[in-house]
Amino acid sequence: MVRVTVENIGVFTVREDLNLRAGLRSEGVYLDGTCADEGRCGRCVVRILDGEHGEPGPTEAGLLGEEAVVRGDRLACRITPTSDLSIVIDPERIMELDRTGRWKETWQSPLWRPEMFPATYQGYGLAVDLGTTSIASALYDLAAARPVDIKSNLNPQGLWGEEILSRLSAAQESDAASQLKTVVWRTISDQIRALCLRNGITPGRITRVVVVGNTAMHHLALGLPTASLIVPPFEPSDRRERVMMSHDLPLGEDVAQQCEVMFPPLVGGFVGSDALAAALVCRFGGTRAGALVDVGTNTEIVVWNGDRIVAASAPAGPAFEGGHIRDGMRAEEGAICGVKVSGTGVEFRTIGDVDPQGICGTGIVDVVAGLLEAALIDGTGLLRQGSHPSVDEIGLVLDGASGIRFAAKDIETVQKAKAAIRAALDLLLARVGLEEKKLARVFLAGAFGGRLNVGSAISIGLIPDIPEERYVLAGNAALV
Repeated sequence: MVRVTVENIGVFTVREDLNLRAGLRSEGVYLDGTCADEGRCGRCVVRILDGEHGEPGPTEAGLLGEEAVVRGDRLACRITPTSDLSIVIDPERIMELDRTGRWKETWQSPLWRPEMFPATYQGYGLAVDLGTTSIASALYDLAAARPVDIKSNLNPQGLWGEEILSRLSAAQESDAASQLKTVVWRTISDQIRALCLRNGITPGRITRVVVVGNTAMHHLALGLPTASLIVPPFEPSDRRERVMMSHDLPLGEDVAQQCEVMFPPLVGGFVGSDALAAALVCRFGGTRAGALVDVGTNTEIVVWNGDRIVAASAPAGPAFEGGHIRDGMRAEEGAICGVKVSGTGVEFRTIGDVDPQGICGTGIVDVVAGLLEAALIDGTGLLRQGSHPSVDEIGLVLDGASGIRFAAKDIETVQKAKAAIRAALDLLLARVGLEEKKLARVFLAGAFGGRLNVGSAISIGLIPDIPEERYVLAGNAALV
């Protein structure tokens, strides 16, 4: 990872294996460009103030012109940073400063209600959502009871495996356990510094922190024993609420010296404090019979009927985040996020309305629903070869120019994830004696749930077949 300081905007941490435009995009800074990072349009211009950035090739130099090259201009998509950089970007070159999209998922969520958040503290607070795939931190002005900013990064524990069990297995070695803990707190510290820098406050003004996450993320971040999570009945070693001081954690001087850090209690199994937080906000509106489905690598489901509340987790894997899919990707710029299969072809839209780079979870659900509706697959998921102009020996061609396809084998991957989620939901409904048609509200949470085409999800059986107006696209409910 390298640090990229963008003058008058902030400091961002980007991966060394990404070009600069892609790295900034992953941090929510969307630079102009129409050539899918191939260096042909000449629009993603940045000026290098400090740091190693290599020399422009002939094509890049020709697009920029000799005078621009002399003053330090480069195309962001042609730079792969190997050390820290300081740059300046013409505001007209920035299409959007999205704050990594988490802002929209949280403060534009229909669940966010300022009256839930009384002004009873001084200084600033930080809410942290430890996700399996990403870590998000939200900064609050506590005295004014208002949200300020959000920062999100990929969870660096992914180096030990995309799925929870891979990380828990690695954590049985003391060195790996220490590293799994260290990288989480390093990411949180980097997020705090970035949030404070771009909002003009000192870290010492952060006086309260609340951290939620699933059971595995909670245990790994606190360095708790994880052996009991690997074998049945998959019980936490400690599910109690914890209130600690910042000096007891690897936060250093990134918060106030007397900052209180709270870890709400876990529910049990792999249902963690993130599900508890999300359930609290979903039930705030007084829905008598409802469900919360937070789709992710570790999908958490909560169902309530009156005062009885039950919860479960489903090991859905990363399929709905683009993992284990032939041309799958996360919900980033260039991801196909919506698909319509017609009798003669395929129509799609991408995040950022740019050339497609792959397909993300919402697009995946649309594809399977479209294949089913067009009778290109049967109830078992078998793709009928020669049944459509866009179906070839690999699968459904989404974009001929880029070769992006939804492969026949991808259908099986989706079936497994869908089956895990729906089985858990059906079991919980039965446990509280609730028929699905009696659900008054179903809250779809998380990055995936917040953008889902409800009709497509119903048609593939991922969620109950009830009127669409009963569904609430809740965004990041845990962070709310």
